[in-house]
Amino acid sequence: KWIGGVNKRVLTPAECFEIVDDRDVPKPAVHDEEGRHRLRIRPGATVDLRGRLPYAQDAIDSYAVFTRMKKEGKIPADTLFQVSVPGAHDVVSISFAYYEEWPVAIAAWQEALQDEYRRILEVIPADELCIQIDYCTELDHIGGAWAKLLPWVPDLPAEELFERYTSLEYIGPHLAGLPEEVRIGFHICCGTAPYYPVQPLDTIDLPVRLANAIQAASGNKVNYFHMPAMQDSGDEYFAPLADLTTGDATIYLGIEVNDGAEEMERRAASARKFLPEFGVAHYCGYMWNKEIMPGLLKDLRTGADHQADAVAG
Repeated sequence: KWIGGVNKRVLTPAECFEIVDDRDVPKPAVHDEEGRHRLRIRPGATVDLRGRLPYAQDAIDSYAVFTRMKKEGKIPADTLFQVSVPGAHDVVSISFAYYEEWPVAIAAWQEALQDEYRRILEVIPADELCIQIDYCTELDHIGGAWAKLLPWVPDLPAEELFERYTSLEYIGPHLAGLPEEVRIGFHICCGTAPYYPVQPLDTIDLPVRLANAIQAASGNKVNYFHMPAMQDSGDEYFAPLADLTTGDATIYLGIEVNDGAEEMERRAASARKFLPEFGVAHYCGYMWNKEIMPGLLKDLRTGADHQADAVAG
């Protein structure tokens, strides 16, 4: 619950925020709230979340285990240590009930992330670190699904939202303070809660356009992009991969969709028609699949080997 749990762990206890009465802002009819509160900025309060986020300390604690396992030979020596953090829209849009307050909350989240990076880099060497930005609800908002799920999210023109959430003003602060030795990735996701996909995609066109725009806004600082696939994805779905303009960034496709290595390879074969080389991945995360995760990882390894053989041969 590394995004939704922030509501109870970080935001609700902060003195600069107050809980909105359910009579003023209704609960969503479908979205799994998990006990989250709808919040607003307390009148006259200064919003500062620096030092409140859990990611730096969690990363530092985990890095101690990571380095020990490297010394024991259980993790290859050249493996990077990845820290995943939510983009500002992910956190703000599910918690803050008044859209006019979003810019202040977004800026506070971005500043807090920068402080987390500073604390992480005091312990973890930059050339061992990978930072991955979760970029999910931005896509859902642009696509229209987010406004249907959450009654306080405004249904605005897709073009306006696309420009806003791929702008330098939005993307840049998520990366500020990261030295060039740090590997940077964006996990572009169509959402998995309360169902998958939250934002249905007939083609991978929107993730491709988002990746192109994010890379341009970043000044070509992004080293990789992860993009989702659907179980029925075929040639038509993957055709927009030919329009990628992300330079040397590695592309990872979420073609492992819980239906076996054979179907994963079918999707890979379609994708290769438009993008000859790419990495393979699960469509999102594994937490809710923990009972079947060993099988999913086996399928992913098998699919990666097939992809490597196809590229080589």
